[in-house]
Amino acid sequence: MPEALRVALSTDDYRWYPFLPEALRVVQELGLTLEELGETPLGLEILEAAKSRVLTVIESGTYPPPSEDYRLEVSVFTTALLILSQVGDRALTEKFAVAFSKRVFESIERDSSKRPELLLYLATVFGWSFRVEGGGVSVHFKDYVYAQPEFTGPWKLVNRQVSGGYVWVTWREFARLLQTGVKKHVAKLVDSASVDPSAVPERLYAAVEEVSRRWAEARSEVLAHARAGYRKGDASVFPPCIRALLEEIQSGKNLTHSARFALASFLLSIGFSVDETLEVFKASPDYREDLARYQVEHIAGLRGSRTKYTPYKCDNMRSLGLCRWSCQGVKHPLQFFYRAVRGRPPRVT
Repeated sequence: MPEALRVALSTDDYRWYPFLPEALRVVQELGLTLEELGETPLGLEILEAAKSRVLTVIESGTYPPPSEDYRLEVSVFTTALLILSQVGDRALTEKFAVAFSKRVFESIERDSSKRPELLLYLATVFGWSFRVEGGGVSVHFKDYVYAQPEFTGPWKLVNRQVSGGYVWVTWREFARLLQTGVKKHVAKLVDSASVDPSAVPERLYAAVEEVSRRWAEARSEVLAHARAGYRKGDASVFPPCIRALLEEIQSGKNLTHSARFALASFLLSIGFSVDETLEVFKASPDYREDLARYQVEHIAGLRGSRTKYTPYKCDNMRSLGLCRWSCQGVKHPLQFFYRAVRGRPPRVT
C-alpha cells in the first residue's frame, strides 16, 4: 500500500476494528490458551463477554459498543468467532457478521478525520485493487462484484462507469462496498476459527450450548409467526415472488417445476414440515400425494443424496421468470422474510 495512504492505528482503534491484522496480533501476544479460556478468571471474563455479544446479536440484531480495554475487546471478539464456529449455524454467522459490519461503519462515520484512510486501509486488508481518482475511488470489477450490496438499480454493473476493468464509485458507495467486505471477512474468520470439538473445555462448551439454545428459540418464534400468519391468510412476511406463487397455486393454477421447487424449498427453509408444505400444494389441480411427497422429501434432504436444498437466490428467480420485483437490499428471498418478521420489511418496487 502506498505510504501516503497508510493510516496510523492506535490501540483505541483495535477496540473498534478487532478484525484487523494488527489487532489480532494482540491475542497472539496474550497467549491465552483454549484451556485457560475456561479456567482462569481472565479467560472466564472473556468467555462470558463473548457469549453476551452473540446473545445480544440474536436478541436485538445489534453488536454492542466495545469495552474500554482493547486487549479484552479483541479477545472477546475472537472468542465470539470461536463460539459461532462451534455452533456451526450459517444463518447465525450471517446475522452476527451483518450486525458487526454495521457497527464498524457507524464508527468510521463518527471518525471523519481519518475516514478516507481507514476505508482505503480496509480495502488493502481485504486484498482489493483500487485507485483514488475523480473525487472517488475506482475499484477493480472483481472486487466490486464480490462486495456488490445489490444487483439492481444503480448498483448494477451495466449502470456503472467502468474503465479499464475498474468501476468508479463515490466515497459513500466505497464505504457501502466495504461494509459488505467486512461482513464477508468476519464470516471467513468464523470458518477459520474451528477447533477439534474434543479439545473444547467444559465452560466453552456450555456457552456454545446456551447460544445454540437461544438461537433455536429465536428461530422457532419466527417460524411460529410465519405459520400462524399463513394459516390466517396473511403472507405479508413472505417476499412478493413467494406470495405470487402462493396466489397462483391457491387459484388452482399448475406451477412449473422450477416454481414448485422455489416454493417448496422456501417453505421448508423457514421451518414448515414436509406435511405442512404438502398442504400448500394440495390446491394444485394435478396434485398427487405420492409424487409430491417424494419431491418435497427430496428437497428437504430426506431422500437421495440427503442434501437439503436451499431456495433460489433473487438473481436465479429473475432468470427463471419467477420474480419481477426489486426488494431493496435483498439478494435472497429468505433475507426478505427474516427482515419482515422483525418488523422491517424491505421496500418493494
